[in-house]
Amino acid sequence: MYEYKNAIDILIKRFSEMEKIFLNNKDFYEGLPYIFYESVFEKYVVMQIETKNVKLMKKIFIFIEDLLENGDDELKELIDVAVVESLFFEGNSKQLIGDALTFFGNLTKLSFDRFNNNLVK
Repeated sequence: MYEYKNAIDILIKRFSEMEKIFLNNKDFYEGLPYIFYESVFEKYVVMQIETKNVKLMKKIFIFIEDLLENGDDELKELIDVAVVESLFFEGNSKQLIGDALTFFGNLTKLSFDRFNNNLVK
């Protein structure tokens, strides 16, 4: 099981390109996975969707699905809020979600649907 306290390390192990960003701003991000995931990883996700980088989109959404399936409750909440929900607040969110939807796993779809349904209410 993945633990929230290791959230940044887990991300860096799967996406080594995140390590340099983290290390260059360690004082800002250390101990603050919500900020790192939302301000760095979510932007990375958006960039891959916008450039239609299929290989990385697959890798990203497999990672997200893995954390939603195997993370502790705090880590699952982190992914729900800092990544999945954050996609809604991008300027072109309908286009982004449309482009990414085919890569969503079952748990990512559930997270997306929960948030989408709460917006509609």
